[in-house]
Amino acid sequence: MTANKPARKASSPAGKAGQAAKGSRAVAADIPNDPQELVEDIRQTRAQVGETVEALTAKLDPKAQLRQTRERMKERVSATTGEVTSKVTGKAGTVAQQLRGTAAKVSRGADEQRAQLTVVAGVAVLLTGAWITWVMRRR
Repeated sequence: MTANKPARKASSPAGKAGQAAKGSRAVAADIPNDPQELVEDIRQTRAQVGETVEALTAKLDPKAQLRQTRERMKERVSATTGEVTSKVTGKAGTVAQQLRGTAAKVSRGADEQRAQLTVVAGVAVLLTGAWITWVMRRR
């Protein structure tokens, strides 16, 4: 049986080559005439087939799929964290500005009230002094 297998393999390419020669001319035109070009074409084809096999193997490997999923999730979490951080930072800046504005208003209001209280206290002292003076003169 092992002798039959190599015979089949050897006959299969010859059959295919015969079919290619009988078939469309586009296939025959793709095969280079120069042996060096043919060797290079075979090498490139082998490399492409190897890459394809590696890609299919990676798609079918559960560990590789989990690794890729983990990496995608890490990237998504990093992106989301960056967005949230920038939004929080922006809001914190806005709130800080509002607090500074409110603090300035309160400070101005306190200064105005302090000035008004000073005037009222001064008037009260003057009135008290005038009243005491008036009372003292009446006696």
